[in-house]
Amino acid sequence: MANKPTIKNTIIREYLKKFPKCSYASLSRKIYKENPTSFKDAENIRTMIRQIVGSVGNRSSQTKDKSLFQAKRPSHYELPESYSNDYTPYEIKQSRVLILSDLHFPYQNNNAITLALDYGKSKKIDCILINGDLIDFANISRHERDFRARSIADEFEAVRVFLKSIRIHFPKAKIVLKYGNHDERWEKYLYSKAPEIFDVNDFQLEVLLKFGELKIDVVKDKRPVKLGKLTALHGHELAGGGAGGVNPARATFLKTIDSVIVGHYHKTSQHTETTLTGDVISVNSTGCLCDLNPLYMPINKHNLGFAYCELNIKTGEYHLENLKIIKGKIY
Repeated sequence: MANKPTIKNTIIREYLKKFPKCSYASLSRKIYKENPTSFKDAENIRTMIRQIVGSVGNRSSQTKDKSLFQAKRPSHYELPESYSNDYTPYEIKQSRVLILSDLHFPYQNNNAITLALDYGKSKKIDCILINGDLIDFANISRHERDFRARSIADEFEAVRVFLKSIRIHFPKAKIVLKYGNHDERWEKYLYSKAPEIFDVNDFQLEVLLKFGELKIDVVKDKRPVKLGKLTALHGHELAGGGAGGVNPARATFLKTIDSVIVGHYHKTSQHTETTLTGDVISVNSTGCLCDLNPLYMPINKHNLGFAYCELNIKTGEYHLENLKIIKGKIY
């Protein structure tokens, strides 16, 4: 593949020159996201990248253009190819970020979402981070299913309407969706039930929900999102996520020992500790923006809520407001 001056080869070479320090895994995803019709999948792109830079195959092959070949790090050992995952965080560079979590379309709470978005407008936000579980996928859950659940088609349409609306109302804002455990259900369902079409581009969630058309960035594979010195996780990335216990923020602190904001638990909580050197570690969990009495757990301790973060881009310092919605008012 690397020996022929194909369109694919040319595209990849342009990206390698533009982003020389980017990891191959991250660059592969970026190329695939921005050129979904030109490639089979990100893994195919990653293979082509490694051939172009000469990290696989015969380096003395007939490749004419060796300008992107990279010197191999010498090793005394014969080591197999590594399939380790790239866990490089996605970085948000905007200064006023509205953080929404657990909307669970089509079980969303429209009044709560409206209050959160209106609050974002009042703060003149330049970024919206949807921190997981945008869509519920009740019909393909491996857990107890809601017999009242709407069809997958209805869920897709509900999300499309919502995303189109926030793009209209926030035309210049960066919109980022970090996948939660419910968002991941679609890919897992395809892989287990229809592996033959798992990697067909037309069936990818990004395509079905028109993320490219709406200019929405997607963060998959449980990768963290960085807002300066604050890390955003959905919450399912942590071992034994469960219900989060009495205080989900404290449970998260014990697993991360870092300043983190999570959703997932549908419960507003906060935990702060000071280190011996005087540094302050603060962890927050946000409330949800969905039905508070789902069929699988009608009696619970969930609450409505969202967060707003003001970020100093240069220093990474941030000010976080972890807000609750109670009887139609923001606290």
